[in-house]
Parts: sequence; structure tokens; C-alpha cells
Amino acid sequence: MAMALEGVRVLDASGPIGHYAGRMLADLGADVIKVEPPDGDPARRWAPLLPDVAEPESGLQFLLLNANKRGVTLDVTQPRGRELYLELVKSADIVIDSLQLAEATELRLTSDDLTAVKPDLIHCSITGFGLTGPYANWAYSDIVGCAMSGTMQLAGVQEGPPEQLPDMQGFHSASIQATAGIMGALIYHQATGEGQVVEVSMQEAMSISQETAMMQADILGTNRERGVPMRGLDIPGLGLHEAADGHVVLVASGLAGSGFPGLVGLMAETGDAQDLTEEPYTTFIAEKMNTNFLMVALADPEQAAEVQDVMSHLDQVVRDFCRKQPKLYLYEEGQKRRVLVGMVSTPQDILNSPQLEGRNWFTDLEDSGRGVTLRYPGPQWQLAATPSTLRRPAPLLGEHNNEVLAEIGIDQTTLSALASEGVTA
Repeated sequence: MAMALEGVRVLDASGPIGHYAGRMLADLGADVIKVEPPDGDPARRWAPLLPDVAEPESGLQFLLLNANKRGVTLDVTQPRGRELYLELVKSADIVIDSLQLAEATELRLTSDDLTAVKPDLIHCSITGFGLTGPYANWAYSDIVGCAMSGTMQLAGVQEGPPEQLPDMQGFHSASIQATAGIMGALIYHQATGEGQVVEVSMQEAMSISQETAMMQADILGTNRERGVPMRGLDIPGLGLHEAADGHVVLVASGLAGSGFPGLVGLMAETGDAQDLTEEPYTTFIAEKMNTNFLMVALADPEQAAEVQDVMSHLDQVVRDFCRKQPKLYLYEEGQKRRVLVGMVSTPQDILNSPQLEGRNWFTDLEDSGRGVTLRYPGPQWQLAATPSTLRRPAPLLGEHNNEVLAEIGIDQTTLSALASEGVTA
């Protein structure tokens, strides 16, 4: 069966900020060649590490984001390494790198240098701040992108500091935007035969990832802030709750879904509503458990004090109910009744998900080079005519040096000399 990007060759010479972009293109069928220095990409050694597998082959993030790629090592700081890299550029349709302008200029690997050998090249640059502007050559990391975009201002609680977002969201967001840009450039190339530069700034990519901040500003005219403190008031049906086998998150106070009355109805079906179906609680729930009252009570300590005892009782009944029920039950039954319940899934829960199992989402892939079989999450898209496939594990360091360099005319004697000179691993 054909693949969407079959016949497209990509050089992924990026650092960790661009790994996901290369992986997405590889999943769509592109021949993606991971180019890294002889000592390896730094992500090869990032925890968490695969147990019983020696570095530099054990970094799980590297294994995940570099599957489906072939791998070569080249020291582009050496003249011969740069020469070979440009030979690979000639063979490619797309180059992804993460060199800041000063680095690219020093190495003579700018967009102008690349297109001098491949005029119709699509060159995708993914960096912290882009190739222009006063911060273009400033150092960056994932946390810098999250902070400088303003996204961290929304993470955490109001009385505490901004918090880092988990799992390299800055890097992943930059890669996602890069992939979209590359696909647009490919369409243009097919129509005109012309290449172009696709430039991605992580700061800019993250600046559009502000959850509901933009909508709140547009609709309410106010700025989104980090979590509002509860000022000692227990809001029933809101927040993290212990279940019989883990935790769930409830958003059953206010006007969303069927609200708190819907939650009481769910509890009543199992006989766990206690006295919440009786007065004075039925009237209180009908009149007070809405967004407008709760926001006023949160902001007014006097009103909060007046309803504290009732709210605490409602909260306790809800928590007693949740502790008796499995989290999957709370999630599925809540969904049926439009009660906003989210199950806090552990990695094992995800592996056992009936929804993901029903879609055959996970793929087991034998990684003979590391002596393991790994279970990979499924594709980002389900394309009926040109499906994404998982074809090979992440490359071992320099695994495809001979294979790839032979494709540009390097013979075995030269390959051996390159390795001894430190140009390749």
C-alpha cells in the first residue's frame, strides 16, 4: 500500500527540538535520515532510560521520537564531514536543522549554503527564537520556550510561582508547527518546483498554545491567571478526587454539562447520595451550585463563611461516593449523564484502554539491536488510503553510515578511513 510521503527524502539534522517533526514525516513514509555528531544526539542519554541497555542506546525519548529513521554520524565541524553533509543535502528534498544563525554561519551551513547545492530544497529551521530578531542567537531550552511564550504564566497556582509544563511541550509544539509548515512547502514545491525556507520559533509556536486565555480575553475582557485559590472554601464536585483504584477529576460544579444535579443523580443510582436529595440540600443545590454564585462566594469571605458548612457536607458526600467506585466506572457513567468526570490514567491504564485496544492503536516492534521488543504508541493520524506505519526502531548510533553514505558514492575503503579520522562514528 502506498504511503503519503513515499519517495520524499528528509535529512533530520536537528537537535531534540526537531525530533518529533522528523518522526511525523517518517511515519508518513518519508525516508528520514537522522544526522548526528559522532558522539550522538544528547537525547540518547536523557532519562528515563531503557533498563539493561547501555548508553547511548537507552534514552526512551530518543527511541520514541526517532523510530522509522535511518541514522548516520557526521562531524560537520570537520571539512570532510561538512562536504559529505552537503552531498547528502543534494540527495534530499527536505532538511530539518536547529542551528541558530551564528552557528550556521560559522559552519557555512546557512540556508544560502544549502540551496547553493540544492536550489529547490525545502529547508526547515527550528530554533528557540527564530533566525532573526535580537534573541536569534540566545541560548534556549524547552523551559525557556515555555517561559518566554507566556504559557508558564498559566501553569501552577496563583499564590505560587509559574510552573514548568511537563514532557518537553515547547520542543514538541515547535516540531508540530514545523511539520505543518513543511507540508505546506511540499504542496507549493509540487505545484511550482520551488523550495523555500520554513522557519519555526519555539517562542512563537508556544505563544499560540494558551489554553483558554485568548477566549477569556475576547469574551470576558479579562486576563487568564493561574489557579484561583479556594480561600478555605470546599467546592464540592470540583478538582481531584480519590477513587477506589486511583483518582478522577471532577468539574461538576457550575454550569458545565449536567452540573452538580447530574452528579447527585449518579450518586442516587448507587444509593450513595445520602441526604443530598432532601431539604435543605435540594434547594441549595438548585439555587447555589452554579458558576455565578460560586465565583461570588470565592471572592467574598463573608458569603463563603455563610455556606461553608453546607458546602463541606456536600463535598464530603461526593468524596465518600468517589472512594467507593472504580475510576473507570465514574468516568464512563459520568459521560453517559453529561457529568464532567476525567479519569486520571496511569501508563498501565492507557495500555489497557478498551478504546485504544479497539482501534489496534499500539504497535509492538522488535528492536534487535537493543535486544528488546518495544510497544510504541500508534500514529498521529489514521489515513485510510496511505496509512502511517511503524517500520523500524530508532537507529543505533551510526547504524546506517555505510548504507546511506554508499548511496552518495562513498566506497568501503573511504568509509573505513572516515571512521578512523573521526568524521563518522
